[in-house]
Amino acid sequence: MSLAGALWFAVQDDLFSNGLCSSSPSPSISNTTQDQQSSVSEPIAASETRSVLDELDDLFISQTLHFNRQCLRFIIDFIQARLKKDVFAPGHSLTSAEANILATLACYAQGSLPSKITDRLGIDQTAAGEALKTITKLLADTSPDFITFPNSYNDRMGAAQAFKNLSGIPHVVGVLGYLHVKVSPPLGEEHMYMNTLGYHSVMMQVIFDVDGNLLSLEQCCPGGTPEHTVWENSEIGRQFSIFQHGHTWVVGSRSLHGCGHVLTPVEAFRIKSNSLHGRTQQVFGSLKSRFQCLRDIGSIQSPESVACTIKACCVLHNICKKFSVPLPLDFSVEPLHPPSEVVNIMAEQPFDYMEDTKDEMIEMFFNIAEDEGK
Repeated sequence: MSLAGALWFAVQDDLFSNGLCSSSPSPSISNTTQDQQSSVSEPIAASETRSVLDELDDLFISQTLHFNRQCLRFIIDFIQARLKKDVFAPGHSLTSAEANILATLACYAQGSLPSKITDRLGIDQTAAGEALKTITKLLADTSPDFITFPNSYNDRMGAAQAFKNLSGIPHVVGVLGYLHVKVSPPLGEEHMYMNTLGYHSVMMQVIFDVDGNLLSLEQCCPGGTPEHTVWENSEIGRQFSIFQHGHTWVVGSRSLHGCGHVLTPVEAFRIKSNSLHGRTQQVFGSLKSRFQCLRDIGSIQSPESVACTIKACCVLHNICKKFSVPLPLDFSVEPLHPPSEVVNIMAEQPFDYMEDTKDEMIEMFFNIAEDEGK
């Protein structure tokens, strides 16, 4: 993530200043804490002095929550600092607040919140459901803090160098993709939500770096929306169009051919590089494997009604990357979505100099003209 170091130090400082970080020394990310195994069926006794997390064994944390202990401690402390202890019903303790946070994370990981989990955490399922709404909105609202695009020159060049080391393509700062989340659409609007794989979905525009950290997240819309339309109307697309991010590119699908600042497989083939292909399926597969709620949201009223859930999971994805949390054992890559209808954008923009710029960049760095003459 761009500016990750400053952000994480600032978050930790905020936690300590609010007195919500544990006073005991926390283990380093690289260390593995061996905790005594406890029965999954035994509920946790409420106590003001004991942490709910400390009562959970590593197997429960890994298989039910899809995090590791160090990452969970950070998330709990961060959320508690933001909540300020006053959003839960009067009389609820920090212990029950922590249990509600863990229940929310379990719901993301499992796609539902069965009573055996709330019983294990020692909380009421109705209260956990209310906390789910509160915590989801809180995490979604922090997405601008944890999902950041490399805005400075040095950050952009660092991102571009990483992509060049991997693929040989210069000046690429991210991969552009569209995350599809299965839904049951509103009545009468089914056609708007039908995607190219033949199921109803909402889609979120995502840009990620070479390591899978999310850099940009916006434009939650029906799954049948053409990708080029989403890009051209997005804030990040507008920023590229006015060169706010310099002469850099993102790599996208064939549906985006002709869009400014987007290199598609047409150009990627010309520069003889396939190393970036499949990255989108891997990143989206990791999101849906860790947060199985993203596999099927269920009935919705509008794309905006599920945007908070998607954003919350994306924030947690970046935190997991920071803490090197391993993926669940049942990880699987996301199926490749066939491109939506490719519109002849150039017919509407006959003087689009970006196509000439792409050709010049390809010829300059890869000597395509020379190769074709051999």
